[in-house]
Amino acid sequence: MIEAYSQNITVAANQAIPFNGVALKKGCTAELVSPATIQFNKCGVYMVACGVSAGAASTIQLYKDGVPQPQARRTGTSPSFVTLVIAQDNNNNCPCTIPTTIQVVSSTGGTFADAEITVTRVC
Repeated sequence: MIEAYSQNITVAANQAIPFNGVALKKGCTAELVSPATIQFNKCGVYMVACGVSAGAASTIQLYKDGVPQPQARRTGTSPSFVTLVIAQDNNNNCPCTIPTTIQVVSSTGGTFADAEITVTRVC
């Protein structure tokens, strides 16, 4: 489980939102591998909850392995979503597997007073 956040950040249109701080990290199933990318280390189903606060209407969308997830797209001054994501493989030393990664992309860009993401492996 991981909970990450940022405050007072500006994101360009069609860029991933960086999460500059980690409020909680429990276990090793999910980790922040760059400010804008979370990696799943164990196969399973993950619950992803994300929200931002903006001064103007903004659109955020979850991307899994670079592919937009249509069920996790929201627009508004405080857009947020909760969705489930499946990781097919464990992240290990096998050259045939690639870890599952997620990013939250702001398609409209703008300044966010707050941005938060929580990722929990549910099974």
